[in-house]
Amino acid sequence: MVCVLGDRNNFTILNKVWIQNKVDESKHEIHSQVDAITAGTASVVNLTAGDPTDTDYTAVGCAITTISSNLTEMSKGVKLLAALMEDEVGGGQSLMGAARTLAGAVSDLLKAVEPSSGEPRQTVLTAAGSIGQASGDLLRQMGEGETDEKFQDILMNLAKAVANAAAMLVLKAKNVAQVAEDPVLQNRVIAAATQCALSTSQLVACTKVVSPTISSPVCQEQLVEAGRLVERSVEGCVKACQAATDEDELLKHVGVAAGTVSQALSDLLQHVRHYASCGEPIGRYDQATDTIMTVTESIFTSMGDAGEHGFLAQATSDLVNAMRSDAEADTDVDSSKKLWLETMACGLVRLVLICDTLITASLPLSRGNGNAVAEVSLATS
Repeated sequence: MVCVLGDRNNFTILNKVWIQNKVDESKHEIHSQVDAITAGTASVVNLTAGDPTDTDYTAVGCAITTISSNLTEMSKGVKLLAALMEDEVGGGQSLMGAARTLAGAVSDLLKAVEPSSGEPRQTVLTAAGSIGQASGDLLRQMGEGETDEKFQDILMNLAKAVANAAAMLVLKAKNVAQVAEDPVLQNRVIAAATQCALSTSQLVACTKVVSPTISSPVCQEQLVEAGRLVERSVEGCVKACQAATDEDELLKHVGVAAGTVSQALSDLLQHVRHYASCGEPIGRYDQATDTIMTVTESIFTSMGDAGEHGFLAQATSDLVNAMRSDAEADTDVDSSKKLWLETMACGLVRLVLICDTLITASLPLSRGNGNAVAEVSLATS
């Protein structure tokens, strides 16, 4: 009788452990899928900016496919997780409700971006913002909300500051348009100012979308891309104003307003980079990273200069050693950051190994490409 009771207790413990492991696994997978959905949504917003005739619909289609496929897989994962959470009061039902809300928001976006829909641009931006809100709610229902409210409030306020600064630039540009004598140049100023206002609205929408999943590098990239669109529109507005008038005072006001937009945009992106770097001073690895990116691009363009490959190996060694030094030296850093640094270091080593394989295959053995692998292996061992 004691043995039977003990076996039952052991079975109960093992069952609970299995359930908890499955819950953790499901949460991780759903979180990754939500990351992909928000990044894909931000990509759609960025890709559909501007004149519809210039839109890369192939890229838009790829982004939509990413959203749809991840939404399908996420729905399956949410059903499983809800079943595993059924012992929690209302846990499973709340999770399913949040998932349905997200699915509905995605459906609204897909309808709005159809070329034949004729929906105004603001409808697309509103639908995208709803996806961001629904994604955040879903993650919070799972206990996976990754950013605190203070960070999100600051992020949104910084995005709105860019929009407010852009609104002032639009006003200054309209002043230029009013004195422009050439109707063609006048219309160009108006069009450029309108595009500037639209690009900042897109930036705010993109910020809403990626805010809940801002730790994802892909989401950060989309926010940076939205920032680039703002930069281009500001530059276009300034150039249009300069071509339309020679009045120094008006152009001075336009220049000051454009500078304010640029500074507000810089503050926003700096805030994101600071969060992404786990609060560490930005620029810790910038030099080595820039070298790696530059040399890698050069290598794949020329398919293999042995000297360039050596530079890549050295820069990668420097970056890997810096990361591992930080991970080992700072006892106050939490385990998640240590793991991130170690993972990045391993990934960089694999990058050089891949490059070496590709280049060795395309160059004579006498050029000694294997030395690069040896350099990285020694530096990172």
